[in-house]
Amino acid sequence: TVHVVVVNKIIIMMKLAPPYHGASSAILIIALLSIASGFSTNNIHLISRRRDHHSTTCSLLHSAPSSNSDGIQQQQHSAEEEGNVQHYFSFTSSNPSNNLQIINRRKWLASQILASSIFTCAANANAEGSDTDTSTATKQVSSRIVPRNKSVIVIGANGGTGRECVSAVLASGRSCIAATRSGMFNYDEEGESLELLLQRSNPNLHESQADVTDLNSLLSMVVDNSNNNNKEEIGAMIFAASASVKGKTPGVNDAYTVDYQGVINAAQCCIQRNIPRLIVVSSGAVTRPNSPVYKLLNFVGGGIMEAKVRGEDGARELYREDGARRKGLGYTIVRPGGLTSDPIPLGPSHLEVNQGDDKSGRLSRADVAGICVACLEEGSTFDATFECYESNTAKPVENVGLSNILKSTDATSYKSGREWTGGTWDGLLGGLKSDF
Repeated sequence: TVHVVVVNKIIIMMKLAPPYHGASSAILIIALLSIASGFSTNNIHLISRRRDHHSTTCSLLHSAPSSNSDGIQQQQHSAEEEGNVQHYFSFTSSNPSNNLQIINRRKWLASQILASSIFTCAANANAEGSDTDTSTATKQVSSRIVPRNKSVIVIGANGGTGRECVSAVLASGRSCIAATRSGMFNYDEEGESLELLLQRSNPNLHESQADVTDLNSLLSMVVDNSNNNNKEEIGAMIFAASASVKGKTPGVNDAYTVDYQGVINAAQCCIQRNIPRLIVVSSGAVTRPNSPVYKLLNFVGGGIMEAKVRGEDGARELYREDGARRKGLGYTIVRPGGLTSDPIPLGPSHLEVNQGDDKSGRLSRADVAGICVACLEEGSTFDATFECYESNTAKPVENVGLSNILKSTDATSYKSGREWTGGTWDGLLGGLKSDF
């Protein structure tokens, strides 16, 4: 049963019977019908309530279902604001104890992509054709926040973390340029239909060729933002490339050329091309050469930890110079713990961030991607470096390696005094301090 009440806004109350996993399809259908009827997407609110009175309000386009203590699969995300424009969506799926099914990763991604396309097109139509007063919705945006109408380049888009970053950027409704050495974006490692869906059905996804070891290759990919007034203006670059243990060639795609020189090239490109934000995916424990995890990763990766920290330091120096600071350009360095391939992100309420590189843990590549995209809208991450990991895996860097191998979920009692947790991205990232 669907009850619709219109009082300047659309409020859709959905009374759902099991299985709850049909909720996402129902939401998309109702949203489409509402848009087709001429209602602005700014005024569509969807609220779902289960019979056991559990209710969630979240953004369908920004996070995947995560489990709470009752075993209920929920999406949890605070309302996203652009001025006074707010979009609320809700989605409650299954309780495993009731033998209900959870949407699999492939279907979930497809729904994100479809939803992103629907609301991007609708928002563009509303912006072009609306006669309503939007003066309060067009407040001046902080220069430290990347507006959603600007595209995001993902460097290393064919890597595990890069693919997740592409997915997260698209799910946020932003336009994404997937940059790879070959120029061909292969999102789905298994080569199945999701790749075609991304490439052919999502107008926000674009492919580009770029070699991080060659500055001129990066520069040729990006036009000068200061002279670019079109809709594809670049707002950020996410550097998710890293030297692969397999198939690397010394001096061509090894740790030195990718994780050090590649980061320097990316920073120089962003500064020369006036790209507001560079986000670098680095590594936890990167400044702790005496820790076992550093020694292990550096040995296996052919000097990769040394290359990463040199890349970090070099990028900071470039952004510390007057030219970058005068332009208002900034960077963010994200230091994830041990990476897992869990397909569905847990979200901010399950994560912890720290500054000082004395704690680490592990987290999924999907959560790393979520953090990178969230940084675009958090001014506190501007010119900041921080570590991130699942809060229940937190350990001092001296013994985090063994903890990750054993997949421990017994968090340390040690407190650095620089940790942050929060149920929203703002709560998680809002307390970070600038490096300068």
